[in-house]
Amino acid sequence: MKKRLAQYMASTIHIVTGDFFFKPETIEFKAGQEVKIELVNEGNIEHEFMVGRGMKMVEDKDEGNEEMDEASEEEHKTSEAGHEHHQHENSEGMHGTHTAASRGFEDDFFEGIDVKAEVGNGAQFMRMPGHGTMVLLKPHSKVTITFMVPSDRIGEWEMACFIPGHYEAKMKGNVMVE
Repeated sequence: MKKRLAQYMASTIHIVTGDFFFKPETIEFKAGQEVKIELVNEGNIEHEFMVGRGMKMVEDKDEGNEEMDEASEEEHKTSEAGHEHHQHENSEGMHGTHTAASRGFEDDFFEGIDVKAEVGNGAQFMRMPGHGTMVLLKPHSKVTITFMVPSDRIGEWEMACFIPGHYEAKMKGNVMVE
């Protein structure tokens, strides 16, 4: 399958998320450039948008997600979304996380970057300790994030959705910074 490539010298990048895809699959921008990313979820289910390198894996909920659950409660007491969507129901009807499920990226692209976020229709921009910076997109929601790309971000990065099963369904793409 041919990858869709969007190369932008201008500062606005439009990314459409749908049920298990990012379009375009690859985006490019330059260090030192102010970038505006407009994300729209045209799908019928919730998705997240994260950018980073190297996946963090978690073995089970009690040990691996305790810090994230506490941070989620502390920072997002009024948020219904939090990270509840990272849970599933097992065959015994009990809720828990997937065995060896991804927990985000080791290197969060947005760490230390001042990001301005404009959210609408129930979408959220969150910095979650232990998980990373993410945009949570409810169906048919839109988020615009604006930031200056630091020179220490040059290289290849990955965009991904880590809602259980989405990354495995190939909901990921490339972010190239020159």
